[in-house]
Amino acid sequence: MPTTSEQSDRDRRLRPRFRALIDEMMDQIRLVAREAPDDAEARAQAEADLERIMSQVRRAATQRDDA
Repeated sequence: MPTTSEQSDRDRRLRPRFRALIDEMMDQIRLVAREAPDDAEARAQAEADLERIMSQVRRAATQRDDA
């Protein structure tokens, strides 16, 4: 029985598109945290970008293949 860490590593290798989306989401989070937009419009755009990425991550997480 594989450990949780081994299963996680296996999932990353088998689902590269999912991993790419997670990486994009984390990059966006880091960008927003680093730049901390002051104006409401920039903040709203950053939140919309993150929501779009999170939506893609949710869809990818529920798919069984990487097609």
